[in-house]
Formats: sequence, structure tokens, C-alpha cells
Amino acid sequence: MSAGFAAVTEDEGVVAIAADVNGFTLAELRFPPDYVEAEREPERPYLAIVLEGAMEKTFRGRVMRFEQADALTMPVGAAHSARFGSQGARVLVVKLEDGSSPLTGMLGRLADFRAPGATWLAWRLAAELRASDAAAPLAAEGLALELLAVASRDTGAAWRSGRSPAWLRSAEELLRSRIGDCVGLGEVAGEVGVHPAHLARAFRARHGVSVGEYGRRLRLEWAARELVCGDLPLALVAAQAGFADQSHFTRCFKQWVGTTPARYRDETRAVRRRPP
Repeated sequence: MSAGFAAVTEDEGVVAIAADVNGFTLAELRFPPDYVEAEREPERPYLAIVLEGAMEKTFRGRVMRFEQADALTMPVGAAHSARFGSQGARVLVVKLEDGSSPLTGMLGRLADFRAPGATWLAWRLAAELRASDAAAPLAAEGLALELLAVASRDTGAAWRSGRSPAWLRSAEELLRSRIGDCVGLGEVAGEVGVHPAHLARAFRARHGVSVGEYGRRLRLEWAARELVCGDLPLALVAAQAGFADQSHFTRCFKQWVGTTPARYRDETRAVRRRPP
């Protein structure tokens, strides 16, 4: 079977739409509910982005959970098993065909990140795998390179700073739990018991952005998920995400994701509805 220029296969209920394009294997994988994957060691490095659903990967001594819009870079030999959520999962994968590629360094360490822009690129790549025109392979290759660039940028600060201290993780969780609220730096610092200046420096070192920019990213990520899976009007999405109005939301969303909220919703839903 084929979907555009890609081939469609199914094995143990896992449906794959995949193609080899100029040094990459590009694939959209659909895992059935509660699917379990035995431990294995990747032979080639890859980037994976969760489009829908959830999955849990268990490494030796470490468990990592991923939901919609989460991504990870997977190095060669990182032994792990996987379990997928009660709704299954839909995952976009960019895998290097040759471990000696100059791009291997981008995927050389296990790391996770979140970025609405990466998710948007992944949805567009999923659409290209279904396209049948002659330009689809070139478009897919370009999107794969953009995704790797996003991964390299967004995981770089985390790789340099190592594991976050407990108080910094608490600050991150506080911001996630109050997506629509106006939370000040002093309030967050007081909640986790550190000086605001220390918190600001730690956030910059860990994430490469200020506390305020990190909070804005979280709001955009929440909005991106709602646009794909929810039915709220754009004005209500903007309000619940804590933006002053729909115009402000649209400007911020386009600057970060690269397209407007309306287009993001229309195009990602079109891909979701399209069969393999």
C-alpha cells in the first residue's frame, strides 16, 4: 500500500506511513491503545514528536512520559521499552539513515523538549507523507531539517545545565498549573523558596529564556493542543490561555509557531481526518 510517495505497512496493529528521503527515514506511526513495546536499542538516532495520545518510555533507571506536543531525541544504543496510552498514540519520527551523518550530533543525547513550532512542522511533514505530487519528497526533506534544527536549539540549554534542581522543577510545574493566570516572578520565587534574581538566572541557564517567555511558551503549547483536539472558538482559546485578546494571541502564536491559529487548526485537522 502507499500513501502519496510513502509506503503504508502494519505490524501487530502498529500502522506506519514511511519513506526514505535523502539520508532520512521519515515516518508517522500509529500505535493502538495500551500497546507495549519490548526493550530494544535503537541502531540509528532519531527525533520523535507526539502528535496525539501519550506514551511512556522506560530506560534503565529512568521513566519518561510524553503527551501531545512532547518530543524527544533518541541516541543510538539507548535501551528502552515503551508503553502507549489508553487512546494509543500517533508519533512522527525523523530517523537518520547513516549514523556517521554530520547531523548525528543533533541527536547524540537523550533529551526531551516542547515547542509548538516543532509540532506544527511535524503535522506538515505528516501531510507531505500523504502527498502524491513530485515536490513532496523535497518538501518532506526540508521539514525534516527544520525539525532537527528546532530540536537542536530547544534541547541545547537543557543538555548544558544537566538535571534541574527540585525547586526549579517545582517552579516549572507551578507555571504549568496556572496557564491562564498572570503569575509574577516574585510570586513564583516565593512559592519555591528562592530569591527572584536566582530564579531568573536559573531559568535562563536551563531554558535559554526568561521566566516570562517560558510561561508564554506554556500558554502557546496549551493553545496548540486545544486547537487540534478541542472545539473552543479562537477568542475563548485566547482568553483561557491568558492572552489579552484574540489579536494578541494571534500575533504571539504566529511569531512562535509560524502560522496563524486558524490555519494551524484547519491544516492539522485536515491531516488527522485523512486516512493512510
